Amino acid sequence: MTSWLVMFSCLLIAVSGGVEDKAFWKQQGQARLKYSLQHKNVEKFAKNVIFFVGDGMGMSTVTAARIYKGQRQGRTGEETELVYEKFPFVGLSKTYNVDRQVPDSAGTATAMFSGVKTNYGVLGLDARAAPMDCDASQNAWSSVDSLATWGQDSGRHVGLVTTTSVTHATPAAFYSHINHRDWECDTKIPAKHKSCVKDIARQLVEDSPGSALRVILAGGQRMMGFTSEGDDNNDGCKRGDGRNLTEDWLKAGGGKRELVTTKQDLLNVDVGSTDYLMGLFSRCHIPYKSVRGEGHPSLVNMTVQAIKVLSKNPAGFILMVEGGRIDHGHHDNFARLALEEAVELEQAVEAAVEMTDPENTLIVVTADHSHSFTFNGYPLRGNDILGFANETEEVTQYETLSYANGPGYFSHRLNGTDSSPNNTWKDVATFTAEERADPYYRSVATFYLDHETHGGEDVPVFARGPFAHLLAGVYEQSYIAHAIGYAACIGPSQKLCAPRRVSSEAGVGAIKSLRLLGLMGAVLVIL
Repeated sequence: MTSWLVMFSCLLIAVSGGVEDKAFWKQQGQARLKYSLQHKNVEKFAKNVIFFVGDGMGMSTVTAARIYKGQRQGRTGEETELVYEKFPFVGLSKTYNVDRQVPDSAGTATAMFSGVKTNYGVLGLDARAAPMDCDASQNAWSSVDSLATWGQDSGRHVGLVTTTSVTHATPAAFYSHINHRDWECDTKIPAKHKSCVKDIARQLVEDSPGSALRVILAGGQRMMGFTSEGDDNNDGCKRGDGRNLTEDWLKAGGGKRELVTTKQDLLNVDVGSTDYLMGLFSRCHIPYKSVRGEGHPSLVNMTVQAIKVLSKNPAGFILMVEGGRIDHGHHDNFARLALEEAVELEQAVEAAVEMTDPENTLIVVTADHSHSFTFNGYPLRGNDILGFANETEEVTQYETLSYANGPGYFSHRLNGTDSSPNNTWKDVATFTAEERADPYYRSVATFYLDHETHGGEDVPVFARGPFAHLLAGVYEQSYIAHAIGYAACIGPSQKLCAPRRVSSEAGVGAIKSLRLLGLMGAVLVIL
């Protein structure tokens, strides 16, 4: 779906003979102003919430993905709008962990979902819980509830969708409480802590809120205890207890349960009769979109099916959707793969927008953190976003997109360099077009690490729907959960929203009564 503003801009360019002169920009600005003035805050409480997390999707990634999307559609790209960039409210979230200036996904996801910041690597526990060191009594005191619990307590159905393993940091923060994100299965928990805490996969199946999730769509077969053939994602941990946790999940009852492992099985699910849906589509993470086989569903496929299952509940639903492999692409300096994943997340947001009503559904799109990913140089308008950034040909060519650190260092390092600072690197023009078009081509990194790091800057938060205006401004990342809680009148924010909700509903009832009395009066006059 192309933004009306983009279409209008294209029309203006055509009318002006292809020149973006002062008349063009004045008309474009006035059109945007009129669009903004038409917006009215939605102050009804949200029946549904869909929370999109682009893992690692910082501002430089959003901008590059916008241009990448537009260029794939044959435009210059800079004028393109991602669907969530049309949302009326944008904020900035401060992503640091309690103990780290630059965060990880466990601490940031815990903050976003529970409203409580915590330590690096910790899931569902506050900062009193020590990373990598389990103390059962301390964990009990430190445990924090998430949007999943809040939603279930309110009678809503809750689900999660991710392109990573279901036990990976972001989805795990939605349902688990554990001292380290790597304790995904029993073999990863240190021997001295095995009696202290269940692994993340067991918590998903055995403990609330994971055991009550209505939809679970992800990778992670290996962590859950069964294997599959033909999947090249061999990382992740293997269970040592011999359990297949999906068998326990299927036996849990409470309604019709469906377990699927392929895209076609997912699309064939009878959503009308399915009460609980679990889909595990790979041994660990679902392969990148660019290299994904036909058997793996897209993030759009999973999001659409999740909404169909969850929306049957008259009380509403809470859904968390993660584009988790944006982060993985960046960690390996695979800029093209990261942008493809970011565009796929945007497509999932677009599908959700088309399936829901902004009068009753709050949609939030944000990132847990950024990356050391830079967008630089002086490239000409419309230049290939994955191309070169040179202002002139007098300077050795360099890439528009690069990284401050990571494994791309050795892909570009020139051995036997002399004292000239710009002779440190290979001339990127010596890479063939085929090499640069390879999904696994590594962009340059200027300091070697085998795994590129996160970035510490604030990340954008885009929101539309009921009480979306609460997410404008600059705030702690943990505030997001409190704002969502108020919008849906769940969790700790019920103390603030409940009186207003009762008052609002009473007011609506009074208006209906007055209308009924007026109608009765009119009938009496006629009689």
